[in-house]
Amino acid sequence: MAWEALVERHLAEANEFVALMRGRLDLEDALARYLAEMDLDETMATAVRTRVLVALEPAAAGMDETPAGVRERESVRLPSLPMPEFADDEAGWRRFRPDALVRGIRRRQQQSDETESMVELALARAEEAIMQSHVDNAIGFTALLDDYVGIGRAVSYYLGAVLLTGSRAHSVLQRTMARLADVHLPR
Repeated sequence: MAWEALVERHLAEANEFVALMRGRLDLEDALARYLAEMDLDETMATAVRTRVLVALEPAAAGMDETPAGVRERESVRLPSLPMPEFADDEAGWRRFRPDALVRGIRRRQQQSDETESMVELALARAEEAIMQSHVDNAIGFTALLDDYVGIGRAVSYYLGAVLLTGSRAHSVLQRTMARLADVHLPR
């Protein structure tokens, strides 16, 4: 159940990420970027990728449906720069002048920087949502194992079951123990 809850949370976050990156990254690049940056194992990445593509299928077929799991959020939209339009008289060699080429390079660099900033913010938001799902799952795990093992060991079992390691595991352990302390310790 915990694994399925994580897949569903990743599905929602990946759909939101892909929708946010529409017009800046193509679908495959945005989805690959999300899966790589979120450091999903192959099994979960395959499940998330498949569900995202299935959820986007009605939109790709021309139907006007919002992908499943996309939450409506107010997000910071960075301004995008318009592409230059050349008048017919400028369409010739003028666009190859050094000043026009430099302007084009600067514009593309600014758009790339804006896209990277959006990616960083969107991934940070997704990471927080995933962490919250892990904490909720770990709390459920401790409730399930309450009669058999202590709280700390139950959280450790959860971390081992979902193969969470490193700083993410430490963060989930800390957050879970803090939330459980609010329940089990007197005020």
